[in-house]
Amino acid sequence: MVTIAVDAASSFIRDLGSPCTAISLRDGSIIAGSKEGSLICWLASTGKEVWRVSVEGPISDIETSHDRVFVTASSSLYAIDDSDGSIFWKRELEGASDYVLSVEGSIWATSSVYEIEVGDYTESSIWRFNRSGELVKRWVIPERCWFIGPSFGKIILGLGRPRCGILSIDGDDLVHFEIGDGNPIVCGDYTTQDGGSAISILGHSSGAVSWVEGHTEEVKDQNRIGSPWRAPIIEESSAACCILVPGIGSEFITAYENGFIKSNYGWSYDAQSAVSAMAVGPSGDGETRRTYWACAGRRVLVLSSPDTAGDVDNSEAPGGQLILELRHECRLVEPNSEGDTIVLGDERGRIYSINGQFLRRRIEEGGVGINSDKRISVMRERLRKLRE
Repeated sequence: MVTIAVDAASSFIRDLGSPCTAISLRDGSIIAGSKEGSLICWLASTGKEVWRVSVEGPISDIETSHDRVFVTASSSLYAIDDSDGSIFWKRELEGASDYVLSVEGSIWATSSVYEIEVGDYTESSIWRFNRSGELVKRWVIPERCWFIGPSFGKIILGLGRPRCGILSIDGDDLVHFEIGDGNPIVCGDYTTQDGGSAISILGHSSGAVSWVEGHTEEVKDQNRIGSPWRAPIIEESSAACCILVPGIGSEFITAYENGFIKSNYGWSYDAQSAVSAMAVGPSGDGETRRTYWACAGRRVLVLSSPDTAGDVDNSEAPGGQLILELRHECRLVEPNSEGDTIVLGDERGRIYSINGQFLRRRIEEGGVGINSDKRISVMRERLRKLRE
């Protein structure tokens, strides 16, 4: 197992100027947003800057769809031209913005109000706009949404207290369903299956994990009765903190606050600290096979997936072998990947692009030490400043 520094493993490094809060890698473009409101687009192949724009920060989420980039920042939603960064439109939201999602011509956003005196979220809004920025519908609910995603032709949202459970939106109808063990939803992820249907996996504060399935409904005594939408699959005695649905097969991976990372395929790994985010990434062996990258504080743990487990010791295991560890000087956040490239942001505002072929060359150098990597990182930093 090789240990190297993130800087030395990176094909190129760029700077946002303040802590990275959101990042997207899609269609060959890296788009990253910062706490102070900087939004910058680079070419993933070369690191060349394409455009930059400043909005009121912090930037909370980024969604790319066709020729537009949708961004939630501070208390606003923006639609931005992905070719030059010009702003098509801006819409004010109630409270602080949270998530943004683009599905079939509709732009969904969530925002929430936090009351300092109460010490909790007291109200949230769900917004639906068309691509022209016209408000189609707004719903106000008494809890914060901690997840939004598509599921079997509908939009679902995972809720915190008081109601917990999920909300299903089909047209103008907003329907609440209990789910799992009744504890708050705290995280989730989704993937689109063959045929176009999406499936969502949601994590609870209790450690339970729910798989949101299709549902049927009937009306009895003028009350809508819904069948269960859920199937608790894994339970852990610690709150779930993030979920990764790789999108290949039926595997999903859950990270818990106690440091454990678990797959529904049966493997687990103890990261020994809470994992803040996960993504699929390159294997670093020159092949186009996937690995699972988990950000745990100042470390990135690269774990084998079922299709790479045979290349490491204990090959009979279905996955979850530590095959590479990357270390860093500060906390890493927001990984995102496409093809053979993964990008990482950190709390200083740096963006690191790691390409599978470049990573393989670094690994072949043979277990480069952290001290050597630091010297290389210093040299790269000096060269980067000279180019600016």
